[in-house]
Order: sequence, then structure tokens, then C-alpha cells
Amino acid sequence: MFLLLGVLVGVLACNSTAHAEDPRDYMFSRPPDGNFFTLDYFGSGAQLSLEHREDIYGGANNATFGVNTLLGYPLAQGTAYARLRVLFLEFGTTLGYETLWRNLSFAPGKNGEYCSACDRGARRARDPILSGGPDTQNIPWAEAKVDLYAPLNDHVVFTALMAARYDDARTRTYDWFFASVHDGGVEGRFESQLFFHHRRWGGIAPYVQAMFLPRSGQHDTEVAWGFNAVARLGLVDRGDLLFFTFLIRPGDRYYGQHDYYAPVRALLVYRVTLSL
Repeated sequence: MFLLLGVLVGVLACNSTAHAEDPRDYMFSRPPDGNFFTLDYFGSGAQLSLEHREDIYGGANNATFGVNTLLGYPLAQGTAYARLRVLFLEFGTTLGYETLWRNLSFAPGKNGEYCSACDRGARRARDPILSGGPDTQNIPWAEAKVDLYAPLNDHVVFTALMAARYDDARTRTYDWFFASVHDGGVEGRFESQLFFHHRRWGGIAPYVQAMFLPRSGQHDTEVAWGFNAVARLGLVDRGDLLFFTFLIRPGDRYYGQHDYYAPVRALLVYRVTLSL
């Protein structure tokens, strides 16, 4: 679930050079050039990022380079990334390495099912919420993605993302970033949202995510629906925001936040960005 910090909140990039009276939807403006330090706090952990942005080939295109580190309830992670934005398209690549100390991996089912005891009810009995996982796991991963940003007018922005990610996870491992169970290998992802925003209250968007997950030598498709909401909170003079995402996939025993035994993926993030 924590990957949303880089995928969804990153789409709504902070403009830390804004005036003291930033409108509540300031994050929909084009991000400025320069060097930036960002802190994300999400209740069960935090993420620190250093980022450099600069214009290339004129003011409509830019390049971004950054590193970040994340420390959370189940894991720690470090990443390095680069992005190139050309008009309304952004191409990005990320290399990451994570350590799971609350590792959730499952055995195959006895009657041909993908895994046993991976539903939330069985997990509650065998894995209390505050215990550690049965072992640890280190997972290197890499991702390539393409984002589309399409402002339709002053108050409506359409975004779409297509990504391919490779990780070296064990079979039937619970993925804390995407709240599902899958094997190591190549994953596909598509996300789309239509943001309605206003300077007095921020923005909100219906949101759909499709995942193509490796399981038992094939790729299963998961589609989840929900919404995203974002606004400037105003705890500091400039460059902060509050972001909330919610996704649900009814009837899927593998999907959801297993740390809370909930069949949804929900995340509340507070972000502060400082210009260096």
C-alpha cells in the first residue's frame, strides 16, 4: 500500500515555492524546478525523499531525479528513480530494495487452490496483528512506467498510468504495497483517475486500478474501484498536503490490508515539501 506515496501523491506533485496563501488545490499546478526535501507521514511509518527537478528543451518538458527511503510497520525500503516529462507524458524508471520483517507468505492449498490460510479469517487466528512474521525476506525490484496528464479545463484533470514491475518475491507472498498475494516475477498495473478540483477545497477523483499478478505460472487480473482526495492542510505556510486513497474489491479473499484484516486498501498521508 505504501507505493501510493510515490505513484499517486507523486502525480499530484507539491509546489513548495507557492505563496503563503496557497489555494487548497495548488498541487495541481506544474511543480517548480530546484532541489527539494519531502517528508511523508502515514501513521504506521514515514518516507523521506530528496529530489532534483529541472527544465529541459523548454518550459514544457522537465527531468526529475530522486532517492527515497521508507520505514514502516512491516518493512523498510530504499529506491532511486528518474522521470522525464514531455508535454503531457511522463516516462519513469525506479530501482528499489526492500526488507520485509513482517513477512506474510502462504503454503499452496491442498485441493488445487492458489494458497491456504491466506484469507483474513484464517490469518487472524494464526497471525496476531502485533506479532512479527514467521521470517524475513529481502526483495530487489525494478519498475518502468508511463503517466498521462490531461487537464480538460481549469477544474478537471484526467490521469492514467501504465507500469511493468519485476520483483524477486517468494511464491504466495503478501504485497504490502498493493494489498494482495502473488508470486515473484513481472507484474502489470493500470491506474486511472478523473480529478475534480477547486482552489477553495482541493480535489477528489473516482479511481480504478487493474493489476495483472503472477500466480502459479499465469497472470490473474484484479480490478479495484474507489476514490482519491487531496487538499492543502495548512499546518505550515507552504508546501503541505493531505492525501487519502480508498480502494475496494468485493469478494476477493486475497485482496485487502491484511495488517488490519480489512478487505480494502486505504491510506491517509500527510506530506510536507521543503525547497533546498
